Amino acid sequence: MNVIDILRLDMKELENEYRKVAAVLAKLGLSDYEARIFTAAVAKGHGTADDLAEMAMVPRTSAYKILQSLQTKGFITSSPGRPTVYHPTDLEKLRKQIISEIEETFDKLSTVRGLLSEKGTPQLIYTITGRERVMAKIGEMLDGSKYRFLISSPVIREIRAEHGQRFKEAMNRGVEIVIITLPMVKVPEASTVHRKKELMATDIISDVKSAMIASPNLDLCGFSDNPFIAEHFENFFLMSISGTE
Repeated sequence: MNVIDILRLDMKELENEYRKVAAVLAKLGLSDYEARIFTAAVAKGHGTADDLAEMAMVPRTSAYKILQSLQTKGFITSSPGRPTVYHPTDLEKLRKQIISEIEETFDKLSTVRGLLSEKGTPQLIYTITGRERVMAKIGEMLDGSKYRFLISSPVIREIRAEHGQRFKEAMNRGVEIVIITLPMVKVPEASTVHRKKELMATDIISDVKSAMIASPNLDLCGFSDNPFIAEHFENFFLMSISGTE
């Protein structure tokens, strides 16, 4: 049984409902299929990969990969067994985590705005759109680092896949690389790795000279080569390390 049967919606109505949900969840870093699976898990309460794939109407061959991604992002948990049963993260807990991350991000931006005003420094923040361009900028920052590269990201797996060799080369140059990412995620070569469950945005600081804050799915970022901004973000970064495992 899929959501059409449960909600008694026709195909057009169902697509409209999924489109609305997916549009919101995309802002939190979920793909269309991830949004569908997560919505199905919430509606059903729990289920195997096959159950949720059928209900969400996504290819079964993609279900395990989608569920692994949702687990990494903190939207799904699993119970051991054969087959594995998946559960949606408690919605109230998830809501509080997301709100907390968003508030922290806007606090950073508000403080940076005040800092620029106090220093009388022209605003040197600009926006980069498109995942390919954002990812390229991360590589550029990594290549340009001379002594320290700090990155906090819930999607370090994707960044590692794109820039793993760059991390290795930076380490060989003597760059100190500090990473904050989710538990149980493989990371690129680094000097120090900290694990933190509640992460949303990707924050990067290079040599206390340039800084980036990117959306969860890396399709939008704010970048600055203003040292005042980079220093301020680094202070937030170092404070966050004190709360990691």
